[in-house]
Amino acid sequence: MNRKAIARIVISILLIGGVASLGIHYDVQEDSYDPYPDTENLKIAPEEYIDRQVFVFGTVEELSEEQNTATIRIETDNGPFTADIERFSTQRGVQSGGVVQVYGTFQGEYLIQADNVRVVNPAGSSNIYKYAVSIVAAILIMILFFRYWSLNLQTLGFEVK
Repeated sequence: MNRKAIARIVISILLIGGVASLGIHYDVQEDSYDPYPDTENLKIAPEEYIDRQVFVFGTVEELSEEQNTATIRIETDNGPFTADIERFSTQRGVQSGGVVQVYGTFQGEYLIQADNVRVVNPAGSSNIYKYAVSIVAAILIMILFFRYWSLNLQTLGFEVK
């Protein structure tokens, strides 16, 4: 291998190491900058967070239009738990299986009085659509890229065709 190839390998390793170290730093420091309690903490010790603002994501399990409430399943590393959401507007077009984000006041006993509810995915099937569109876009980008560029293994670089 020539010096340019070795230099490119070393620079690539340094850049990847730098990005990995930034990711590790972010993961370690994340809790100190987040104003909302972690869902792990809500599951383990819910009594500590009564009357505090929370921000959670969950999958809708049940909707009650008459009572303007919903039950959502919140995933954590220690397993899922369900929370009841008061003041949940069913006018948002969400169905059972859809994903929502909820901002509101934690009332205890896994009850959240919602101040704001946003629909992330109206139904579980919308995930399939997003992944399919992303795969098609990635394939098209790769086709266009390699139509005009080629990989040179001797220099470990790309060259214009």
